[in-house]
Amino acid sequence: MAGKLKKETKFKTYWYHRTLPYWFRKGRDRAEGVNDEPEVLRVDVSPGVTPNGKPAVRIFLGSENAQYRAERVFIWSILQVRDPARVYEIYMMKDLKGLDRTGWKTGFTNYRYAIPTLAGGQGRAIYNDVDQIYLVDPGKLFDLDMKGAGILGITKRETSVLLIDCEKMVQYWRMEDVCSNKRHRHFRAITHDNDLWGKLPGEWNARDDEFSLGKSACFHFTTLQTQPWRPFPDQIRYRPHPSGAVWFNLEAQADRAGFTVFTKDRPSRRFGELLEQYRIMHEEGEKKAGRASEDCRNRPPECAAAATPRRA
Repeated sequence: MAGKLKKETKFKTYWYHRTLPYWFRKGRDRAEGVNDEPEVLRVDVSPGVTPNGKPAVRIFLGSENAQYRAERVFIWSILQVRDPARVYEIYMMKDLKGLDRTGWKTGFTNYRYAIPTLAGGQGRAIYNDVDQIYLVDPGKLFDLDMKGAGILGITKRETSVLLIDCEKMVQYWRMEDVCSNKRHRHFRAITHDNDLWGKLPGEWNARDDEFSLGKSACFHFTTLQTQPWRPFPDQIRYRPHPSGAVWFNLEAQADRAGFTVFTKDRPSRRFGELLEQYRIMHEEGEKKAGRASEDCRNRPPECAAAATPRRA
């Protein structure tokens, strides 16, 4: 039965929502990933606040480069509602190596099934698609009573927001199946055949017109053609989202605060790697090019370009 579960019609993207260039573009297979593991953004207990002793809230975010605006607003939304006495860890699953992404609807479609392995088969984890924002502390989702279930989702088909018992699910959602491009129906069948699914309250995944201000805890802009930030204008014929102002208001708040995902004091892992490359170049010179370290030192624009961080 699990394999026959269908997506609700109102959330689908049909052929007429696509632009003409989408249908004629070449090379539609997704490129090999470049990251060995997810980038982790750790949000510590706020200064001057006594830690509450609860386990860190681990959130695994499915994302891709074109979703940089959505990614930033997603993280900003968490910062607005989080418990300042608790640690939060946001794992950005983007362009991961070793996965065959042929035929994926997004650049992160099957990453969710890798979470039990990525989490070391221990503890709990939340999964979120990048096209979502939190309006209530996700720590409350993290602490829900799972009543023995391996995962919690709002329907037996919907996996865009999940609470996962990683110790239980690591033996069913196997990494080798993720890497070999098994489809959603494979993982759904395993989950339901082994009675691992449990019901997640609907407010934690309020999709489009399911959203209710003051009641919804996580707002999901699931329909591609109405996503307010319009990440793929060359592929999708967009139309306004009736509640898009909720998302734009959060982005405006982040803009006014000058918020960036990574900063000088909290750089990305990739930035650190590039700085290390620059350090080695500075000390040893570009041997293959026949340049001494002094030559590199005297060419700051050239060398500094290698240390420019990627946009989160």
